[in-house]
Amino acid sequence: MTTKLERFTLMAREQLRERFNSLMGLLFDPEGLRESFERQKGNKAPGVDGVRKDDYGKDLDAQLDDLSARIRRMGYRPQPVRRSYIPKGDGRYRPLGVPSFEDRLVQDRLSRLLQAIWEPEFCDCSYGFRPGRSAHDALRRVAEVITNAETQWVVEADIKGFFDHLSHAHLLRFLEHRIADPNLLRIVRRFLKAGVMEDGAFTASDEGAPQGGLVSPVLSNIYLHYVLDLWFEKRFARGCAGKAYLIRYADDYVACFEYEADANAFLAAMTERLASFDLEVEPSKTALLRFGSHALGQRADTAAGSRTFSFLGFTHYVGRSRRGRFVVGRKTDGKRMAKKLKLLNERLRGLRTQGGAAMLAYLVRHLRGHLQYYGVSGNGRALASYIHFAGGLLFKWLNRRSQRRSLTWKRFSAAIRPLLPRARIIHDLYPVPWWMTQAGSRMV
Repeated sequence: MTTKLERFTLMAREQLRERFNSLMGLLFDPEGLRESFERQKGNKAPGVDGVRKDDYGKDLDAQLDDLSARIRRMGYRPQPVRRSYIPKGDGRYRPLGVPSFEDRLVQDRLSRLLQAIWEPEFCDCSYGFRPGRSAHDALRRVAEVITNAETQWVVEADIKGFFDHLSHAHLLRFLEHRIADPNLLRIVRRFLKAGVMEDGAFTASDEGAPQGGLVSPVLSNIYLHYVLDLWFEKRFARGCAGKAYLIRYADDYVACFEYEADANAFLAAMTERLASFDLEVEPSKTALLRFGSHALGQRADTAAGSRTFSFLGFTHYVGRSRRGRFVVGRKTDGKRMAKKLKLLNERLRGLRTQGGAAMLAYLVRHLRGHLQYYGVSGNGRALASYIHFAGGLLFKWLNRRSQRRSLTWKRFSAAIRPLLPRARIIHDLYPVPWWMTQAGSRMV
């Protein structure tokens, strides 16, 4: 981090309620732009101009000086993002906006600037796209709230097309709470209005922030900080009869309550709150269910409905420890696993022409990445299942490189399967019991 940004970050932490009115100097700082250049990966897909990192770096000093001068005189205008689609695994595709390389540099610098201002202000319930926080921290917090705080009702919710329907007017108004520099706000507005280029056709952007942009994550956090986090902690939770907690990761969140009446009230109030900021919940991913120690031993088909909910790729269920106590159980979401296996199948199929070694190397990397995320407490059986099915896909495509079957299960199990990673737990997400965290306890 550059010295100027370091000093500004320390100042922002001390002045939590101040509005900053001279920020452009930090944005067009040539050394800061050079640092942003070094942070970019060279294998990223190019934007509409087709420029990659190697191309931009051929005359880097002149390029950065020119970019800095254009930002300083407000002559810099972002290019439209290139529309790209990635498969979800269920026949649908997720749209992504790929910015040009030069826009990546400015977005990276802008995102770090906004992060420095709002990071001290963000609520503890927010975990997505924040330094030092991860999805596993959010999962651990969910288990801690349900187990130690003894909440009994959970509302799982998801905002429908959040990144596509984010209101520019509301976002800019939120930014004005801490930013009084009109030129910096103009730069943000230009990014939001840059538009989308798809198959040579330009489409203007009236709402939303394209997924794939480097500044979109922090903008989304700022938006939901005012729309959801502050509203829940400062207003709604204080009016609840019992305990109430919110855990949010980007636009995916769960709320845990001690009493059913509070949970029902949140469902109604949340819908109204989001609607006032041009957002709505996804009905298929929003539900109220009984989930907690009181649900242990009860039938799952009671009036309270299902006792499982999905959050961050895991199905959470009412579980029992070896000593008979209540625990929050987790396993890989079945739909998510099926989608990943379908995408893996297509990838291995495309690698047949590169040979068996390339297919094996890709699968090993894929499984290691899978274990790094899904290797959580209690998920060992699902991990083993995924590795087993993934190995079956490799066996299938190794035998389809030609018209003659060249590999048997016995030979595959002896020579290739030992090379695949084994299922193992990497993240311990079980919370420390409340009686072990009390002051004076000998267990601490």
